[in-house]
Amino acid sequence: MKRVINLDNWNRKEHFKFFSALDDPFWGITTTVDFTSIYQQSKNMEVSFFLYSVHFLLKCINATTAFKLRIENGEVVEYDKINISPTIGREDGTFGFGFFEYDTDLSLFIENAEKEIHRVKNSTGLSFSKDTARADVIRYSALPWFAFSEMKHAGSIQTGDSIPKISTGKLIQEKKETFAPYIHQCPPWLGGWTKCCRIYTERKRRTKQYIMI
Repeated sequence: MKRVINLDNWNRKEHFKFFSALDDPFWGITTTVDFTSIYQQSKNMEVSFFLYSVHFLLKCINATTAFKLRIENGEVVEYDKINISPTIGREDGTFGFGFFEYDTDLSLFIENAEKEIHRVKNSTGLSFSKDTARADVIRYSALPWFAFSEMKHAGSIQTGDSIPKISTGKLIQEKKETFAPYIHQCPPWLGGWTKCCRIYTERKRRTKQYIMI
């Protein structure tokens, strides 16, 4: 479900009109995120760190309004739930696009995500589907080989692209703590850097709650 934002009453109306006319309105932030609790809990539960951390990321995203906004047919809409479309690597060095539907039930989320991983790994090309083309997703890539300090995602506003992109990098062990590079890129009219960066504070706020699941 989604609702159309009334631009006349929206305090970001001018931001939207200005930045959406640029060739490349996406801006990004790269930082290092503490994954210690999430990493340890995934090990304690004997589940995939990748899927456990993606589920946690989706929980934070769905609590951050700025990541729910999209441009559709010249209008700004807000979705009530955001899912994720990750890149999934194959043994032959190629990758395809998958679709993980967000579910608050971690076990169900992992079960469905594993089926989608199997589909993509056993397909060829980019493995597009009707779900990977949906607007109510975050584009996501995990790059476990690199502790990157900066990167750029592909995108084209000329095609109406307004979907935020997120990537995480190689886990970094420092004494008893676990960190990873994190980058997100999104149009500034979504809510500006202050609102988009609330995902960081949301992540910290929810970490203690989440690891008790």
